[in-house]
Amino acid sequence: MRVPPEAQIAAVKKRFAPIQLLSFAVGFEYCGYLGRSAQGEMIFTEMARGDWDGCTPPSPPDGFTPLASLHTHGAYDPFVPAEFPTVLDIEADNAEGVDGYVATPGGRLWFIDGAAMIAYQICGLGCLPQDPDFRPGDDGIISSFYTVSDLEALELFH
Repeated sequence: MRVPPEAQIAAVKKRFAPIQLLSFAVGFEYCGYLGRSAQGEMIFTEMARGDWDGCTPPSPPDGFTPLASLHTHGAYDPFVPAEFPTVLDIEADNAEGVDGYVATPGGRLWFIDGAAMIAYQICGLGCLPQDPDFRPGDDGIISSFYTVSDLEALELFH
């Protein structure tokens, strides 16, 4: 299993913190990219607002090399399982040739290895800002690691 560098994880956490709060307030997902500038610096694109169940980031600017997608899973909804990545999340990163990061209403941070098509928790509940309405346990027992097959089975269950 490939682990992203600590500096990258720290930058992603810092970027997600205010976006999580905005995502909870409006009830929509937000998405963007982490990448490298033409000068080789690690930078983020602007985070775009999606809707309540998806988000498509705008194309990155010229000179930007995408490394990972980023998106929130929006506000807590007891009827929408959002504490783990979806099959679509993993498939989209794989198709784009990038990795991914997903922030959940419970404050979990997930890393998606786009090439291997797996997801694992970087950190658990409350690692990022948590929706004040969040209730732990509504999505069942959350594993620390998922394959696409694991997520397909979970999505059938929910």
